[in-house]
Amino acid sequence: MRRLRNLLAGVAAATTLFAGAAYAEPTLQLDILDGVYDTNTETIVATSDQFTLYALLLPDQDTLLGDTFYISAALVPQTSTSTDLGSFTFNGTTIDVTADMVYGVPPLEANLAFDANDLSKHGIFPTYFAEFEFTFDPNNTATAYNTQDDAGEGPTPDPNGTMYFEDFLVDVSNLDGDYTIHFDLYTKDGVEGDIDRDEFAPFSHDAESGPRQVPEPSTLLLLGTAASIIIASRKKNKG
Repeated sequence: MRRLRNLLAGVAAATTLFAGAAYAEPTLQLDILDGVYDTNTETIVATSDQFTLYALLLPDQDTLLGDTFYISAALVPQTSTSTDLGSFTFNGTTIDVTADMVYGVPPLEANLAFDANDLSKHGIFPTYFAEFEFTFDPNNTATAYNTQDDAGEGPTPDPNGTMYFEDFLVDVSNLDGDYTIHFDLYTKDGVEGDIDRDEFAPFSHDAESGPRQVPEPSTLLLLGTAASIIIASRKKNKG
């Protein structure tokens, strides 16, 4: 009986630990306002060509508020040949695809060949990508949330919040209809002249522009329903 009690206690403790880990907010995350979570790709997907992309930070002992952060904007599907595929804008900067991009795997460095300390390929790289550098405004604080669980919510400003956020306006309406732009968030670490990724948003918390081709009716219905539910929920909460 004692052994059974000990076993049950161990299972209960393990379950508690697992549950805590599953719902803990990562240090770095991405979100898209009114986006939806694609459970197949584990990515937050935009529901329109113009959208607001959010970078989110919960500082810890390794990743500080004062650090420099990077967002990569990668061409999907993977493309290895330089060609004219239109353009997109990121916070007012127009990126010609692929003329203003580089081929390889982030982070951006002299040698773009993949190595073990680069961002994982995760089905996206190598491909053409652009990289954007930024820092977090210490005044942009919000209530912490998990974008995998609450995709599309966007941060709720809170002067006492523990999460920091930065927003970026993205427009992919001039991008070739067969392609999308995938976003990853990370920091860099320089080791003996080699630039590697350091902290990064889990790939279950990355983001992507939505499908440019006319979707199947069922897909269109799902996206529209998801967006409607999000908007209705927000109106209800504000009410």
